[in-house]
Amino acid sequence: PIGILERSLKLTNEPPQGLTANLRRAFAFFNKEEFDERDAKVKAIVFGLCHFHAVMLERKKFGPLGYNMMYPFSLGDLRDSASVLYNYLENAQSVKIPWADLRYIFGEVMYGGHIVDDWDRIMCKAYLEFFMVEELLDESELVPYADGKLSCMSPAPGPHEKYGEHIENMPPESPMFFGMHPNAEINYRTVQCNTLFFMLIQLAPRQSSSGDDDGDAAMNPMARSEQLCNDILDEVREIKFATDDISRSLSDDEKGPYQFVFLQECDYMNGLVGEMVRSLSELQLGFKGELTMSEMMERLADALFLETIPASWMKLGFPTTRSLQSWLGNLKDRCEQLNDWTVEPAIIPKVTDVSRLFNPQSFLTAIKQVTCQQQTLELNKLQVYTEVTKRDRGGIEQAAREGAFVCGMFLEGARWDSTSSSLEESKPKEMFCKMPVVNCKAGMESTKDDKNMYACPTYCTPTRRPYYVFPAQLRTKYPPSKWIMAGVALILDIGIAM
Repeated sequence: PIGILERSLKLTNEPPQGLTANLRRAFAFFNKEEFDERDAKVKAIVFGLCHFHAVMLERKKFGPLGYNMMYPFSLGDLRDSASVLYNYLENAQSVKIPWADLRYIFGEVMYGGHIVDDWDRIMCKAYLEFFMVEELLDESELVPYADGKLSCMSPAPGPHEKYGEHIENMPPESPMFFGMHPNAEINYRTVQCNTLFFMLIQLAPRQSSSGDDDGDAAMNPMARSEQLCNDILDEVREIKFATDDISRSLSDDEKGPYQFVFLQECDYMNGLVGEMVRSLSELQLGFKGELTMSEMMERLADALFLETIPASWMKLGFPTTRSLQSWLGNLKDRCEQLNDWTVEPAIIPKVTDVSRLFNPQSFLTAIKQVTCQQQTLELNKLQVYTEVTKRDRGGIEQAAREGAFVCGMFLEGARWDSTSSSLEESKPKEMFCKMPVVNCKAGMESTKDDKNMYACPTYCTPTRRPYYVFPAQLRTKYPPSKWIMAGVALILDIGIAM
């Protein structure tokens, strides 16, 4: 009844904030008397399971660096995992604990049942391989790959109170508890601040209440939108790529996979610029009073005032997290690359900036197609392999003999050491690291795991999913699981100039 609803209070039971708080809540879920009656091995594994549960919950705060998707992990997953653990060990005939079976049940069934993204599943598996090991039965390190910068040992099996004391005496929370670099905290706080200030801008009054007429005109949303509308229209009105003429200028022998990618990119750019010119011209007429302002036109004007990218442009545009002015600058860079290509369309550029492509996957597919034609291989059995050079774009004098040279990749969560040609930990306050030129080649798929190679996921933007591109192979002196837990990935368009 409505009367009862109006007099009622809404109560929610959400996970607390902080690793310690989540661990405290997870461990408090287990009854003291029942816990004390359990075998020492079970106690140790239950505590390790609680710590794993707290890590999986709290990792969400790091956003895309933590997970590609958000998952509804709950105490129900912990309860069911503990129940399976009790039954498994009670019915087991062997004295030896079946760690592989437990990791599979926890990572693929209980918690893994929520996980949709493949890279998130790999991360979950990496955590379980670190926590669920024989050393957990005595004392094991709970901070992965901290190299002595932070340490927190699991307690030796004991009564319920001993574990409670251990939780209260844990070191202050740090991204290193999750296997991440301390820079992850900076990124988390920056996103919080950006979200807060964007909300304040949206809530700010749109009209100036004081000052002279010029000041009022400058602050007036309509005047500001009209000025931006005119400026942008003047910049993009002349952009047009004659794809039909270029296609006719190429002979059948000259038309290859790279040329088709290039022509496709020109078509994408023509479509985007055409929509920009159409919508801005329409809005211009609306400002002059020659057209009635529709809802779409008002949304466009609001987007210009807030310096965000209009929805109709985003629909035809490229994935990005940039503001409007930065986006327009990036649009010019993309046009510049296409203009350079139109000079000699039959020849592939010495270095291609894949961050300036609408569809970078198509360029990588073209690399595989060319290899297929040259070596008569099956396309579906090929994959792209990466070899990081020690040169920047200016140091490349000719096109690659095999595959193609690409640039425009940035490492997030780690840095590339050109001296050792391998992954290293990020420098303090350095959120992204620009990669040297990378030679992308096509080769037969390999199922063999190389312990000195990290399969690094590549995404178009820092928001990561759903803009996945391909896995790049980066050399590492550390175990690949170190970079998996750190959320290391290659980003094409980081949204800022470097």
